Parts: sequence; structure tokens; C-alpha cells
Amino acid sequence: MPGPRAREWHVASLVVRHRDDAAAALAEAVAGAGGLELALQEATCSVLLQECDSTAGLMDNIGLIESVPGVYSVNLVYHHIEAQAPAAPVPARARALQEPPR
Repeated sequence: MPGPRAREWHVASLVVRHRDDAAAALAEAVAGAGGLELALQEATCSVLLQECDSTAGLMDNIGLIESVPGVYSVNLVYHHIEAQAPAAPVPARARALQEPPR
């Protein structure tokens, strides 16, 4: 019998193309979804960041965003998996502030 499965940590970025009038509904959907963050929002394009503990969680949130009326496409741009979750999750914006300037 296999032992307990190690927890994973997934980090992903998504580019969402949408109608101009869908931006508010998209922002609301992101705010209500666990692990999703609205990193950038323009009139018809938004960039989302996702942190979760499984591919299923990522796919669930992609499905949620695809279901927002006025969303044309959701494209996975980056996806990284760590074998173990970090000791304490750090929000993406906080990580950016911690990094030294280049």
C-alpha cells in the first residue's frame, strides 16, 4: 500500500481575453476564488496568478474563469510545480516586494 502523497504547490499565470464589459464580473469571480489573484487588468485583457495544491485546483479555477460571461479565452502561460508546499504561503505581490531590485 503506497504511503501518503506529498503535498504539491502549483504556481501558474493565466492570460484572459474578454469583452470590455466583462472586466467587473471577471474581477468578482477572481475575488471569490481561492488562490486566484488579479495581477493586471486592462480593458479586454487580464493577467491572473494562481497558487494551489493540485492540478485539479488549477483546472477548476480555469473552468470558473471560462464560465464568466464575456470571457473569450483563458490561456495558461506558465505552470510550475513544487513537490512540497512552502512552509508559509507568501502572496505573489509580497514576494515581488521582497525580491531585490534588478
